[in-house]
Amino acid sequence: MNVVEKNYVLPITTYLNQKIVFDLLAVIEDGFAQVTNLNISTSKSITTTGSADGETGFGLYGVKTKIKAAFGKEKNNKDEKSANEERVHTPTSLFSKLVTYLDENELIRDISCGENLQQLDTGSFVRFKSRLEKNPLVSMLDSLEQIGVMAMSFQGNKNGGKKNNDQEVLKQIKTMRNNLVYNGILDIICTINETEKLKAVIPVYMDYFVRNNMNEIIDGNYTVIGKVVKVVRSPEDNINLFRNTGFKLFKQQTLENLFLSMNKNVDEQLDFPEIRTKVLNPSMLVIPMAIYS
Repeated sequence: MNVVEKNYVLPITTYLNQKIVFDLLAVIEDGFAQVTNLNISTSKSITTTGSADGETGFGLYGVKTKIKAAFGKEKNNKDEKSANEERVHTPTSLFSKLVTYLDENELIRDISCGENLQQLDTGSFVRFKSRLEKNPLVSMLDSLEQIGVMAMSFQGNKNGGKKNNDQEVLKQIKTMRNNLVYNGILDIICTINETEKLKAVIPVYMDYFVRNNMNEIIDGNYTVIGKVVKVVRSPEDNINLFRNTGFKLFKQQTLENLFLSMNKNVDEQLDFPEIRTKVLNPSMLVIPMAIYS
């Protein structure tokens, strides 16, 4: 007997831009439709009661803004009961549905080497596996802030003058870091092919990470799906890592000289990342839909 296998996308999403997923599905489905109820029979004598409202329930072909979930326990003498239950999708299952559609219609281009960029157009859906890292300057400031907080906790109530000075330095570090994360957007650099130095830059919204925490993806190997907005093929072109920050007014050469001096003055006992201002060719700028494993 021949078994027909169906390819399913079973992602564990760490980052998911739900707005993009819902918008694209609405276009594909020509708008959303109402979902019918599903009757479920159970022989258990324990049932659940109560309700909880949520904002994340999504129907099979539509979106519900409220869901009712039952909690608690209540004894029931009946051997069988019938319950009305709506079949709902989570954001991740809707994303899986969307990727399956894009795959079946050959709308996703898999990127693994520089040659794949030659025929790549802006607006194309791309998928690639890569190692992820933060914008190096943001990564360094995060580390300095953590070191500063830890050092001040060891100081206790001693050296009041020095502690006040350290607090001022820590405040300046936080201010600079916040200016780099403009409107909650942060650049992540993806290394797709280490040998060819093929990279992608993906601007991510902090709100779309699970628990608003992006630290678990750093230095990990993940799959990214998104849409290309810029392809860098020539040595004269690049992606400016500070284009969305307060540093965008500075010329890149000025920034390079500034950060070069910072790299030289870093304590050798500290393992800070090398600060870069741009990503060279071959590379691409991608609006990410999801980061998953």
